[in-house]
Amino acid sequence: MGLPELKQKIQLQIENADERLLRIVSSVCDNYLNEETVLETAKNSVSEPIVAYDTTGKPLTLEQYNKEIDKGIDDFNNGRFISQDDLENEIDSWYNE
Repeated sequence: MGLPELKQKIQLQIENADERLLRIVSSVCDNYLNEETVLETAKNSVSEPIVAYDTTGKPLTLEQYNKEIDKGIDDFNNGRFISQDDLENEIDSWYNE
């Protein structure tokens, strides 16, 4: 059975699946994708050391980290920032909503 036939078979099975099977398939896919992410991270860490993490916890190499810094400097130079006072006022407004 080739790849196109396998995909078609799985699509038909999913179309006729009950909730239990769909949850199992979803879990298998999630685990597979998480495993791929872990393997990719491990691969990157072998070739390039991790120097920082972004706000979502994604590891950053030195090159990626420097790109983020350059982006921040560019944002600042182009006026894409908020003052401390404006930020505090915005936060205060969240409590008044």
